[in-house]
Amino acid sequence: MTKPVSSRVCRSIGEASELLKLIANANRLAIVCYLMETEASVSVLEEELGIRQPTLSQQLAELRAAGIIGGRRDGKAIVYRVSDQRVETIVYTLRDMFSGLDDVTGRFGMAKLPVDEVMFD
Repeated sequence: MTKPVSSRVCRSIGEASELLKLIANANRLAIVCYLMETEASVSVLEEELGIRQPTLSQQLAELRAAGIIGGRRDGKAIVYRVSDQRVETIVYTLRDMFSGLDDVTGRFGMAKLPVDEVMFD
């Protein structure tokens, strides 16, 4: 259980902490990194990231509920994109710190990310 944040601490610390928790999951981070490069449907994300559909749907639902990603209907499919600029700023910072986060789609020769299928946090 998390202790309450003191009123003397920045008012946005709780919000920042929740945002960081959302993208701290390897599957969700991979999804966000991919969607920063291109819009994609569930089937494309499943194939490209190697995340099984039930896990992928769960992670997409969490990202949607938090307002990090949004979607639009394209025929029968929903096409997702990143809709929160704060997450993009965080990922750009991570890309400066860690090589390989800048080419999740593989357009620049990077292999698929090793994503843990059993992460459900």
